[in-house]
Amino acid sequence: MKDNNVSGRYAQALYLLTQKYAAKDGQPLVPVLERTLEDLKGLAELVKPGSKAGAFLTNPQVSPAEKRRVLELGLKGRSMRTVEVFGDLLLRKKRLNLTAQITRDFETIVERAKGLQRAQVVSAVPLTQPELDRLHGELERTTGKKITITTLVDPTLLGGAYVRIGDRIVDRSVTTLLQAIAHKLFEVSV
Repeated sequence: MKDNNVSGRYAQALYLLTQKYAAKDGQPLVPVLERTLEDLKGLAELVKPGSKAGAFLTNPQVSPAEKRRVLELGLKGRSMRTVEVFGDLLLRKKRLNLTAQITRDFETIVERAKGLQRAQVVSAVPLTQPELDRLHGELERTTGKKITITTLVDPTLLGGAYVRIGDRIVDRSVTTLLQAIAHKLFEVSV
């Protein structure tokens, strides 16, 4: 949980840096955020665990100066200057291991800036397209935002579904409803 908090702060810092960069150059924010996100994904791919660059950059026997030089060579001319500086910051703070999570957190920030919000729908069986369309329309109407839906199937739910939007959960699964009934029956019998 602590790393998620740290990655969120780094993602927010990159957002603020990108915002300043866009304002300084008089560019619209959303396209600059989208480009930054793509470059950040490239950085995450470059430094991911198991890659040659990732192994080199986390090797304690390699000097920090050499790591910085290699990272700079890997990013220079291939990514925005903000991502180059950000990658160097992560290297100096020994936070390159958080790059994938920072990228996910930054993607959420970019989606929010674009007026999008993610919803995860977990159901007992795959939902049909008409069911998804109806749910999508209802979620957009309820939240007042553009929603992107991802779906998962969890047979342990027995039936029904639950939806997670940000930190809100709407649970209409049979399992939860049965648990609520059992709890009510227990209260009545006592």
